[in-house]
Amino acid sequence: MTKSLIITQQEIMNNLDLKEVIDSVERTYYLYGKGEIIMPTKITLDMKPLGLSNWFISMPAYIKPADVVGIKFIGGFNANKEIGLPYIMSQILLNDPKTGVLRALMDGNLITNMRTGAQSPVFAKYLASKSDILTIIGAGVQGRATALSMVEIFDFKEIRVSDLDRDARKRFIEEVGNKTSSPILAYDSVEEAVRGADIIVTATTASTPIVYRDWVKPGAVISSIGSDQELDEELILQADKRYVDHMEQNLDRGEFHRCFEKGSLGEDDITGEIGDVICGKVVGRESNDEIIIASPIGMGCLDIAIAAIVYD
Repeated sequence: MTKSLIITQQEIMNNLDLKEVIDSVERTYYLYGKGEIIMPTKITLDMKPLGLSNWFISMPAYIKPADVVGIKFIGGFNANKEIGLPYIMSQILLNDPKTGVLRALMDGNLITNMRTGAQSPVFAKYLASKSDILTIIGAGVQGRATALSMVEIFDFKEIRVSDLDRDARKRFIEEVGNKTSSPILAYDSVEEAVRGADIIVTATTASTPIVYRDWVKPGAVISSIGSDQELDEELILQADKRYVDHMEQNLDRGEFHRCFEKGSLGEDDITGEIGDVICGKVVGRESNDEIIIASPIGMGCLDIAIAAIVYD
């Protein structure tokens, strides 16, 4: 029987290039749009009813062209910070789709961070009108990962970052500054960081709006990667187009789900999924003045595709 591999985070770091991750995310979106991937919606295990304030999400996928089936099991653990562990913990299993034989068990944290960072640049590649000024709201792990992926494919004249935590802003500037010659400016004010920006990414834990319609210029594309609503409802409803990565998953989490729950948005108000844009099935940007909102909340097939690269 084929040996199963146990692959550590360090081994992933040694065998995975950021450009590979970005290319894999784009290709996997394309394959999903072409119907070459089977991926059900995320399955959530909430342990709060039995007194444990932690959660797990199961994210399975079969990718036919890669000849791989797998699942990411990811959770959030509130007490981890006290014992020096990350809040998010995840693992990925890869199996042979024909026999079910386990090919590998690997760390999922680094892959999660890298693919989350790669999502918004792929959306922006197809939906942005200009790429002079990038604004990142939220200087944490996902904000930094997004900026690092952005500078792989765009040459910005200016990068802006806003975060309540000054130390997080400083780390952002140091880490991203090592990968780009673009000037990086830190802002206390979200409004000042957003005004005039071409590409805006919100990567926060906010559950109330932090970006407002009056701040956003015509032609901007906004990628909201938080789990809850980060934009005010006026901005959402007045946007010219709205895109998601996976329609069904966006119905109960991500930027638009509160509007779906209230009935102020319906599925017909979503222009389409990014995979269909890449495939040419759905229209993308049609004018330089359109304000476009994207909600890439994460697809398990992206993790499995990247894990398959590491395994190979």
